[in-house]
Amino acid sequence: CRRSALPRQRDPATTTPPRGPRARPSRQAPDSGSAPPPPTPRRGRSQSGFLQRRGARGVFWSRGLEEQVPPGFSEAQAAAWLEAARGARVVALERGGCGRSSNRLARFADGTRACVRYGINPEQIQGEALSYYLARLLGLQRHVPPLALARVEARGAQWAQVQEELRAAHWTEGSVVSLTRWLPNLTDVVVPAPWRSEDGRLRPLPGCRGELANLSQAELVDLVQWTDLILFDYLTANFDRLVSNLFSLQWDPRVMQRATSNLHRGPGGALVFLDNEAGLVHGYRVAGMWDKYNEPLLQSVCVFRERTARRVLELHRGQDAAARLLRLYRRHEPRFPELAALADPHAQLLQRRLDFLAKHILHCKAKYGRRDLGLGYG
Repeated sequence: CRRSALPRQRDPATTTPPRGPRARPSRQAPDSGSAPPPPTPRRGRSQSGFLQRRGARGVFWSRGLEEQVPPGFSEAQAAAWLEAARGARVVALERGGCGRSSNRLARFADGTRACVRYGINPEQIQGEALSYYLARLLGLQRHVPPLALARVEARGAQWAQVQEELRAAHWTEGSVVSLTRWLPNLTDVVVPAPWRSEDGRLRPLPGCRGELANLSQAELVDLVQWTDLILFDYLTANFDRLVSNLFSLQWDPRVMQRATSNLHRGPGGALVFLDNEAGLVHGYRVAGMWDKYNEPLLQSVCVFRERTARRVLELHRGQDAAARLLRLYRRHEPRFPELAALADPHAQLLQRRLDFLAKHILHCKAKYGRRDLGLGYG
């Protein structure tokens, strides 16, 4: 296969290496089931005949393959968590298990455990919350743990039993924190082989058709989830996941064979997009520094989940992505007013990134397949 390294671009004047992946025990991914029967061949151009037979229709993964993707987090689970977390009483706060040292692993009175994320800067919690609701807007909520916001009030009922732990954590009184259910038995995830060339760099997903044809059903299901991840991280300008690995290539040529930061696999096989605090707010503020990685990463993908592509094109056509995002956020999160809303420049940048992504999808469609999305795009 022909290798395709990331294009050379001007380096930023200063860069700060993102933190590396957290160590987790690695386990073999569960098999996702037997392959579905091959779909009926379609006329016209397609990305490749083998992809139609094995897992894709033009530029879209086959419906049979999409049905094999593990369910992840449901809307019902999200609603239940939001209600439970808001009324929960915290009886213990412990270090470890939830990422950064300023975060804590909480235990509620009913025994439920949750990760409490405290932002060194409020924009980190703002980015975490906005990224969660953008995932819901895009139909990607199955991959992002349900999130609720809480206010740190030492004398409030929710925190009354952990006064000493709050003092030890040095959290500012009145700060807004995020609560997500603690997820046990997560395993590390590495970049799928079809994206890795021999020198460890990135290559386009369609670049090795024979290799994809030989992948197992479980490996193809992984690729379906990875394509959603790459679109999501481009839209949020998240530099603290796969982009972190790409950045580290300059001193670690084997980094693409190591665990990906802030990405894990749940026991059922679904990918879990953790720690999205770099998205939308902080990520947008430093997008100029990291887009030399994010854009080639996006352009390495030319096959998509049809539902995700439809959502992107709808938001592109409506030119109202930020307004729809904030309406969804406000409807579900009572503490919405306590964090700053998406600033106008960031709202405009979100729309521009959606427009760029929509044009990329349409470019792939024109090049590899002609399936009409029913949105007036030919």
